[in-house]
Amino acid sequence: MVSTRKSLFESLPTELVILIIERFSSYSLEDLVSVKLCSRFLNEVGNERSEYQKITLASFPTEPIWTRNQHVMSVMKICIASENLEALYRKGYFNFFNRNDPTALRMVKKAEEGVHRGVEYVLAVISIFEGGISMIEGLMYIANMKKICHL
Repeated sequence: MVSTRKSLFESLPTELVILIIERFSSYSLEDLVSVKLCSRFLNEVGNERSEYQKITLASFPTEPIWTRNQHVMSVMKICIASENLEALYRKGYFNFFNRNDPTALRMVKKAEEGVHRGVEYVLAVISIFEGGISMIEGLMYIANMKKICHL
Protein backbone atom coordinates (compact mmCIF):
# COMPACT_ATOMS: atom_id res chain seq x y z
CA MET A 1 0.00 0.00 0.00
CA VAL A 2 1.34 3.42 -0.99
CA SER A 3 1.47 6.07 1.71
CA THR A 4 -0.27 9.34 0.87
CA ARG A 5 1.12 11.25 3.84
CA LYS A 6 3.03 14.37 2.98
CA SER A 7 6.59 14.69 4.16
CA LEU A 8 7.56 17.54 6.44
CA PHE A 9 8.97 19.49 3.51
CA GLU A 10 5.88 18.97 1.37
CA SER A 11 3.73 20.44 4.11
CA LEU A 12 5.78 23.66 4.10
CA PRO A 13 5.21 26.45 1.57
CA THR A 14 7.29 25.78 -1.55
CA GLU A 15 8.95 29.22 -1.31
CA LEU A 16 10.24 28.33 2.16
CA VAL A 17 11.57 24.97 0.95
CA ILE A 18 13.35 26.78 -1.90
CA LEU A 19 15.04 29.09 0.62
CA ILE A 20 16.10 26.11 2.74
CA ILE A 21 17.58 24.29 -0.24
CA GLU A 22 19.30 27.50 -1.40
CA ARG A 23 21.04 27.59 1.98
CA PHE A 24 22.23 23.99 1.53
CA SER A 25 23.44 24.66 -2.01
CA SER A 26 25.37 27.73 -0.85
CA TYR A 27 27.58 25.39 1.21
CA SER A 28 28.47 22.92 -1.54
CA LEU A 29 27.25 21.14 -4.63
CA GLU A 30 27.45 17.87 -2.72
CA ASP A 31 24.95 19.21 -0.16
CA LEU A 32 22.51 20.15 -2.92
CA VAL A 33 22.82 16.68 -4.46
CA SER A 34 22.26 15.04 -1.07
CA VAL A 35 19.11 17.09 -0.48
CA LYS A 36 17.78 16.30 -3.96
CA LEU A 37 18.26 12.57 -3.35
CA CYS A 38 16.05 12.64 -0.24
CA SER A 39 12.72 12.71 -2.06
CA ARG A 40 11.02 13.33 -5.38
CA PHE A 41 9.59 16.61 -4.04
CA LEU A 42 13.01 17.91 -2.91
CA ASN A 43 14.51 16.84 -6.24
CA GLU A 44 11.90 18.89 -8.12
CA VAL A 45 12.35 21.92 -5.89
CA GLY A 46 16.13 21.49 -6.07
CA ASN A 47 16.01 21.96 -9.83
CA GLU A 48 14.82 25.55 -9.49
CA ARG A 49 17.02 28.08 -11.28
CA SER A 50 17.63 29.92 -8.01
CA GLU A 51 19.22 26.81 -6.50
CA TYR A 52 21.91 26.77 -9.17
CA GLN A 53 22.43 30.52 -8.80
CA LYS A 54 23.44 29.99 -5.18
CA ILE A 55 25.70 26.92 -5.51
CA THR A 56 29.23 27.53 -4.33
CA LEU A 57 31.88 26.15 -6.63
CA ALA A 58 34.65 26.20 -4.01
CA SER A 59 35.17 22.42 -4.20
CA PHE A 60 34.46 22.33 -7.92
CA PRO A 61 37.36 21.44 -10.23
CA THR A 62 38.81 24.28 -12.27
CA GLU A 63 38.86 24.32 -16.03
CA PRO A 64 40.23 22.55 -18.06
CA ILE A 65 39.70 19.62 -15.67
CA TRP A 66 35.92 20.10 -15.57
CA THR A 67 35.67 19.97 -19.37
CA ARG A 68 36.77 16.33 -19.26
CA ASN A 69 33.98 15.20 -16.94
CA GLN A 70 30.51 15.12 -18.54
CA HIS A 71 28.62 15.37 -15.23
CA VAL A 72 30.69 18.32 -14.02
CA MET A 73 30.34 19.99 -17.41
CA SER A 74 26.54 19.66 -17.37
CA VAL A 75 26.33 21.14 -13.85
CA MET A 76 28.58 24.02 -14.92
CA LYS A 77 26.35 24.70 -17.95
CA ILE A 78 23.27 24.78 -15.71
CA CYS A 79 25.07 27.15 -13.32
CA ILE A 80 26.05 29.46 -16.19
CA ALA A 81 22.51 29.41 -17.61
CA SER A 82 21.22 30.20 -14.10
CA GLU A 83 23.68 33.12 -13.90
CA ASN A 84 25.65 31.71 -10.99
CA LEU A 85 28.23 34.44 -10.32
CA GLU A 86 31.10 32.05 -9.59
CA ALA A 87 30.40 30.02 -12.75
CA LEU A 88 30.19 33.15 -14.92
CA TYR A 89 33.41 34.45 -13.40
CA ARG A 90 35.35 31.20 -13.80
CA LYS A 91 34.16 30.46 -17.31
CA GLY A 92 34.52 34.08 -18.41
CA TYR A 93 38.08 34.67 -17.26
CA PHE A 94 39.23 31.23 -18.46
CA ASN A 95 37.75 31.74 -21.92
CA PHE A 96 39.07 35.29 -22.16
CA PHE A 97 42.66 34.37 -21.35
CA ASN A 98 42.80 30.91 -22.95
CA ARG A 99 40.31 30.78 -25.80
CA ASN A 100 40.02 34.39 -26.99
CA ASP A 101 36.23 33.97 -26.75
CA PRO A 102 34.36 37.23 -27.55
CA THR A 103 31.51 36.33 -25.16
CA ALA A 104 33.90 35.78 -22.24
CA LEU A 105 34.12 39.43 -21.25
CA ARG A 106 30.32 39.63 -21.07
CA MET A 107 30.29 36.72 -18.60
CA VAL A 108 32.89 38.41 -16.41
CA LYS A 109 31.01 41.73 -16.51
CA LYS A 110 27.77 39.94 -15.60
CA ALA A 111 29.53 38.50 -12.55
CA GLU A 112 30.73 42.01 -11.68
CA GLU A 113 27.14 43.31 -11.78
CA GLY A 114 26.32 40.68 -9.17
CA VAL A 115 29.20 41.96 -7.01
CA HIS A 116 31.40 38.89 -7.29
CA ARG A 117 34.65 39.32 -5.38
CA GLY A 118 37.71 39.28 -7.55
CA VAL A 119 35.94 40.32 -10.74
CA GLU A 120 37.02 43.95 -10.50
CA TYR A 121 40.65 42.88 -10.31
CA VAL A 122 40.31 40.57 -13.31
CA LEU A 123 38.58 43.32 -15.30
CA ALA A 124 41.42 45.70 -14.42
CA VAL A 125 43.95 43.14 -15.70
CA ILE A 126 41.89 42.65 -18.88
CA SER A 127 41.82 46.43 -19.35
CA ILE A 128 45.61 46.48 -19.13
CA PHE A 129 45.81 43.86 -21.90
CA GLU A 130 43.42 45.87 -24.09
CA GLY A 131 45.88 48.77 -24.13
CA GLY A 132 45.22 52.46 -24.73
CA ILE A 133 42.94 54.29 -22.31
CA SER A 134 41.69 50.97 -20.93
CA MET A 135 45.26 50.11 -19.95
CA ILE A 136 45.69 53.37 -18.03
CA GLU A 137 42.34 52.86 -16.26
CA GLY A 138 43.31 49.29 -15.33
CA LEU A 139 46.68 50.38 -13.95
CA MET A 140 45.05 53.19 -11.95
CA TYR A 141 42.50 50.77 -10.51
CA ILE A 142 45.18 48.33 -9.37
CA ALA A 143 47.25 51.19 -7.91
CA ASN A 144 44.18 52.33 -5.94
CA MET A 145 43.61 48.78 -4.73
CA LYS A 146 47.14 48.70 -3.36
CA LYS A 147 46.55 51.98 -1.48
CA ILE A 148 43.29 50.70 0.03
CA CYS A 149 44.89 47.42 1.13
CA HIS A 150 47.67 49.26 3.00
CA LEU A 151 45.23 51.30 5.13
